[in-house]
Order: sequence, then C-alpha cells, then structure tokens
Amino acid sequence: MFFFVSLFLGAAMSVCLPSFGKFIAGVVHAIAVIIQVACFVGLWAIENWNTTNTILGMVCTMFIQRALLSILMNSFLTREFGEDETNVAWWTGKWIGKGMGFWAVTLTMREWLCKIIECSIFTADVLIGHLIFFFLSIFTLIPWIDRWHSAMLFWLRPSKQIRPPIYSLKQRKQRRRASIIYAILFVTLFAVFLAIIIIPQVIKIDVANKIPKNIRDMLDGKF
Repeated sequence: MFFFVSLFLGAAMSVCLPSFGKFIAGVVHAIAVIIQVACFVGLWAIENWNTTNTILGMVCTMFIQRALLSILMNSFLTREFGEDETNVAWWTGKWIGKGMGFWAVTLTMREWLCKIIECSIFTADVLIGHLIFFFLSIFTLIPWIDRWHSAMLFWLRPSKQIRPPIYSLKQRKQRRRASIIYAILFVTLFAVFLAIIIIPQVIKIDVANKIPKNIRDMLDGKF
C-alpha cells in the first residue's frame, strides 16, 4: 500500500518535505512492529492467555519465517542494482532518472520482496533488542553499578576508573536534552510493554469471575 503512496505522491511531497522517503520508511517499519505485537496479543487470546503456549507459538512462527525468508533470499533475490538506488526509489517513488531504465519494472518486484524480508528482520531485532534492554535497565537502579560493570569488563579497580570527558556548555545542554527525550521515550515504551503484559491478565481474571461456572467448564472442554 505504501509503495503506491510513494509512487503517486513521492515526487510532489518531496518538494515540500525533503525527508519524505525517510518518513514513509519510518511509518512502514513502525507498522510492521505494531502488527507483530498485535499478532502476539491475538495468539495470546486464542491460547486463552496461556503465556507458555503463546511463547512457544511465537518461537515456532519465528523459525518458520526464518525458513521462508532463507528460501526467498536464496531462490529469488538477485543482486542489488547499483548502490542503494532501488531502495531510495522505493521510499521516494522516484524511479525515473536513477539509471534503471526499463529494469525499473522488474526491480519493483525485487524491492517488494526485499522490503518484506527487511521489515520482518527489523521487527525481530526491535522486539528482541527492547526485551533485553528492558531487562538490563533494571540493573541501572543499583547504586554505582556502572563502576562495578567497568571493573568486570575491563578489570579496573574502582579507583582506576576511566574519567568521563569534559564537555562544553553547549555539548552538555545537547546531551541533557537528548537524555530527557530518550528517557521519556524509554519510559513510554516500558509502560506500553508492561501494559501489554499486565492488562490482559487483569481482564482475564475479571471476565472469568463474571462467567458462570458451567459456561467456564464448557469453554475449558469439561463437559
């Protein structure tokens, strides 16, 4: 769908929005992550909020996807044309003037396959990376954990720690502003992650208490 958005609106939107291609790429990758999270919640609901079965189901689907993507890459994916011209053309919609000529017709199909693989791998990296990040962030609440971490990594005594660099006033303001922005983003993502895990459990308990026992037994397969 976004290919046609870029194809028909890319040339016009690039005039007033030079970063139109980056914006479309960001939207597509964000939607890919949201769809994967929605699939996890949907599978969780189908499995009657059984976390173990849901995780096993997601692991199974990931391995199936890996097999399919490997087959597609080895069987149908040809060498990339030029130096990233097709990737830029896909997001910006500017297929003319890139030196592709009549090859642009077939390159659109190749790039469509590339974007499916790219979004799938990107989604897996984002979800796994954030899960690890959320888990490791808990340890940052321990006082002086940075010194102990440096001691374990570099075998440095606490008295021999590497001194932080000296920044100018402008650099300190930029770093402080970036820290605040990313801290807000991190807290928001962490809250969304906890909400996805906690809210279904609360709804499950609340709904289960309102369902009569005979209906619950029938839904659980106990006749």
